[in-house]
Amino acid sequence: MQLVRMLVVSAALLPVVSFGCGGPKKVTRTAADSTEGGDLSGYWNDIDAQQVSKAMIEDCLTNAWVSNFQEENGGKKPVVKLMGVIKRTDDRNVNTEYFSKQLERQMLNSGRVRVVAAWGQDQINVVARDRQATHASDDTAKSHGNEVGEDFTLQTIVNSQNESDGGGKSVRAYLVNMELVNTETNEKVWIGEKQIRKVIDQAGTTW
Repeated sequence: MQLVRMLVVSAALLPVVSFGCGGPKKVTRTAADSTEGGDLSGYWNDIDAQQVSKAMIEDCLTNAWVSNFQEENGGKKPVVKLMGVIKRTDDRNVNTEYFSKQLERQMLNSGRVRVVAAWGQDQINVVARDRQATHASDDTAKSHGNEVGEDFTLQTIVNSQNESDGGGKSVRAYLVNMELVNTETNEKVWIGEKQIRKVIDQAGTTW
């Protein structure tokens, strides 16, 4: 009976002992553009969003369409509207709003183009002006019909493809496509593509 009682007590203490063996959680704060920590899961992350947005917008804005537009329009900067990010992947880590804002920031801060409110945000502005027309004073209310129309729209699609050998090794590939379209003529003036390929090697559990 005493042996049984000791076994029961030992079994009850085991989770406590196991839990107590775990060290304290360590959190290291890094710069927003840091790659420290790398990939924790192999899925799309903030590093991917930042690096892809920087590379693709730089490629977009150094293309001939910018100078061509300025030559045809007295040197004025082209106006671009981002049409959001379409996610064609089952990766839940692809945050389309986060990625859209990275693209918008890179484009606006370049100084080479003008950027108008993105798709969705422009509807919020319409509601705000309608509300002002009813509730704001005549001196401060903003009038309708003064929006800056876009010359080009930027469309973005994120695709992914996964492959696994069934033994703990897998590959995740991401393909980001962007197309810049002339709003007036519907002509595509730039197409960009960026690929990311990650190999995940999940080591087997050993005892």
